[in-house]
Amino acid sequence: MTEQVRFKRKDSVLAHCLLRAAIVDLGGWDKAKTKLEAGTVKANSWLGVKATPKASRVASFITLWAVAMQDEGLDSFSITQYQRYWNEGERQAYRLQNEFRELWPEFHTPNELAGQLLKQLQGKVGKREAMSLPLKLQVTA
Repeated sequence: MTEQVRFKRKDSVLAHCLLRAAIVDLGGWDKAKTKLEAGTVKANSWLGVKATPKASRVASFITLWAVAMQDEGLDSFSITQYQRYWNEGERQAYRLQNEFRELWPEFHTPNELAGQLLKQLQGKVGKREAMSLPLKLQVTA
């Protein structure tokens, strides 16, 4: 996936991640574009079923990154800070970061996207509420 994916459209974090996960599942932007133009890709539920788990994990990762940044009062975060804040295992934190980079290769960390989310977060966010935020919060990407 390349910069071609940056549609500059404002939508939920989850919607962006779903689109990107589907494109990755189709073999990347160029292959997805070729398959779509040839009419060999059908937008059926199977494509969504395959893309949804990864998209959900990445959308949650971005959102939880933003919540932690807000709570700590920081403008940027590292994977180690994320891991410590959420008491996440090292391997799991790095797996999430790798999935994030697969869907959002133009970013090294979610800091830029989280910055967009911080503008929408009002007050302290509880851990329960944080899990519904990927559907509510929007980014332009």
